[in-house]
Amino acid sequence: MLYSKITKIQKKENKNQMKAILSLIALVLTFLSSNIYSQMNDNWEWMNPKPQGNTLNAIDFVNDNIGYSAGAYGTILKTTDNGVTWTKLNSDIQGQFTSIDFVDANTGYAGGNNQMLRKTTNGGQTWTSLQLPSAPDYNVMDIKFVNANTGYVLGFFIMESRIWKTTDGGLSWVTQTTDGANYINNLYFLDEMNGFGSGGSLGGQIIKTTNGGENWHFVYQDNYQKQSMVFLNAMTGFAGCEEGRVYKTTDGGDTWNFALSDAGIDMKSIKFMNANTGFAFGTGSVYAKTTDGGNNWIEHAIGLGSIRQYYDAVITPNGTIHAAGTYGAMIRSTDQGASFITAPFITEHHISNIKFVNNLTGYAVTGYDQGDILKTTDAGNTWVSQVSTYTLSIYGISFRNDQTGYLAGSLTLYKTVNGGTNWQQVYVSTTNEIFTDIFFTDDNTGYAIGTYGRQMKTTNAGASWTPTTISGGGTLLSSIFFTDANTGYTVGDNNAALKTTNAGVSWSAMSVAVPFENLSDVFFTDVNNGYISSNSHIFRTTDGGASWFALPTPAGGYAKVQFRGSFGYAIGGSGKIIKSTDAGASWIVQPTVTDNGLSALFFNTDNHVYAGGLLGTMIKTLPAEYNLTPVTGNGNIVPENYSLYQNYPNPFNPNTKIKFSITRAGMVNMSIYDVTGRKVEELVNSSFNAGTYELNWNASKYSSGVYFYTIRTSEFSETKRMVLVK
Repeated sequence: MLYSKITKIQKKENKNQMKAILSLIALVLTFLSSNIYSQMNDNWEWMNPKPQGNTLNAIDFVNDNIGYSAGAYGTILKTTDNGVTWTKLNSDIQGQFTSIDFVDANTGYAGGNNQMLRKTTNGGQTWTSLQLPSAPDYNVMDIKFVNANTGYVLGFFIMESRIWKTTDGGLSWVTQTTDGANYINNLYFLDEMNGFGSGGSLGGQIIKTTNGGENWHFVYQDNYQKQSMVFLNAMTGFAGCEEGRVYKTTDGGDTWNFALSDAGIDMKSIKFMNANTGFAFGTGSVYAKTTDGGNNWIEHAIGLGSIRQYYDAVITPNGTIHAAGTYGAMIRSTDQGASFITAPFITEHHISNIKFVNNLTGYAVTGYDQGDILKTTDAGNTWVSQVSTYTLSIYGISFRNDQTGYLAGSLTLYKTVNGGTNWQQVYVSTTNEIFTDIFFTDDNTGYAIGTYGRQMKTTNAGASWTPTTISGGGTLLSSIFFTDANTGYTVGDNNAALKTTNAGVSWSAMSVAVPFENLSDVFFTDVNNGYISSNSHIFRTTDGGASWFALPTPAGGYAKVQFRGSFGYAIGGSGKIIKSTDAGASWIVQPTVTDNGLSALFFNTDNHVYAGGLLGTMIKTLPAEYNLTPVTGNGNIVPENYSLYQNYPNPFNPNTKIKFSITRAGMVNMSIYDVTGRKVEELVNSSFNAGTYELNWNASKYSSGVYFYTIRTSEFSETKRMVLVK
């Protein structure tokens, strides 16, 4: 059946597309000859900051408008409007990019850890892997191409640097020595023959070649690591160093002299706008500037927060300065550094809680540093702050409807009756209490908990609060949850786990874990089934808290856990996200989206899942399992034949439906491929009952073009073509 399909497509497609179809056949045959099973992974998208919040290590522009940036977790971004907006490209990897270099608008290279080196010839739409010789463990530190064919790649592994050269656009590489330089981290070439490398671990090193890298030799060494280099002409150049030091050469790099600088940043990137004006960015929220040809450097504030650091910079021909760095930082200046514009973000404070009152309207609060109250009315795509002055940290959210809600934080409990337009303090502590969570069982009755076992209860919608101390509450209660008007649970530090059956009048201890376990969150799906997350485990009860048992989760602590029926998520430090589809009996580790710690989690009624954490990180997903719609009631009507239907609409932008029928229960794989035969996404890879099903594919992160979707079962496979038009 696949071959007949190919015959039809052959009449319509060119030779390149025909090769793509043949590569799909090979993939199908490989699948049918093996017994492969993998769980479905969710595609998490960034809500704040946008377009993403992972560290960016490199940035490069090919003209005034077109630029690229690359960084952690396979992040590659592209702009076509001089950095006003950026689009995330699909690199199909999880590794870290440390360098990027484009020779023109279409052809570029990106490199990173574990000898990762990729090339694109279509402006980043697709990437192919390049192979460096005999260097499987080397990290690609820098890439420099001097023309379309000739380029250099710098690698590093365990105090050893290597340089590779290509003269055929990356098809083949020749290894070069570095004259014993032990930690070269950047390259700079004046032309095909004359270039420099700089770096150092215990001290600063500069090496030079005058014959295209056939020989490299030391020209300078001192006690300061060299972070970056730039030349104004063949004779005059600069090296940016740690501790804000800048060195200058006027004899083609043979000798270097210290230039006066009052900057304290490690100068990761140094660039010149003209012969007099230059800029340096690095490990700080400031930059250094010279206006006298690099003899003197003065430190200036960027003015966009104190947490950002900038690892690479570029100046476009029209004079726009661009810099990229930690936590997705992207800034630009069109007035020679007098002011900077940043990529959009609503907050840089730590997201401590997220709650939605309906499918569109939700709230997020920040804690652990400065408090903020954020609101969205479009399912998290945009957020607005509801505070205008400094606010103490906020941790808990409880809403009764889309207008009436409550917040708990440091010293204070808040209430709104108009959807957050105004927030009123309904309780202010006089004993420095910190309230970590709040829960309402009806419109009038609510509970807040916090430090030293403190419980605050209201029975009149927050007009007044009655304080009590929960015996056994320890130093900090972190979470509270009620399953009905009388039955509630609270957990906290030092294994504090308690239950009430009389609306908080009294609490009794539950046995959950070994002593000194810090319990962070409690959540129940019904009166019997509940979960507790901790600094090392996730626990479950099936008898209303009478007994608890540890679930087989991957190692590590979890800040929040939440389920809808048997389907749930848990989040934790370093961006860890795990998912269960069987009430916690087994867990799927989600591909890492970010290494920013996550501490807020909410599973909305429309099946979207929201997570938040460090420095304003907010991401969301529609679980892959919920992206599937049974058309015939999940097997009530058994189809007569296996079928793969044409997607609709087609062409599409960016969503399309894909329907298929299977006559027998079994494993089904549905994957998307581009015209080169590279798999760009796996929609499902799981077991299904006989029936007709419909999938939705959101291609918003992909470029316009022809794509192919392939279904594979043990008895059937077929491929069809579709067109994405943006």
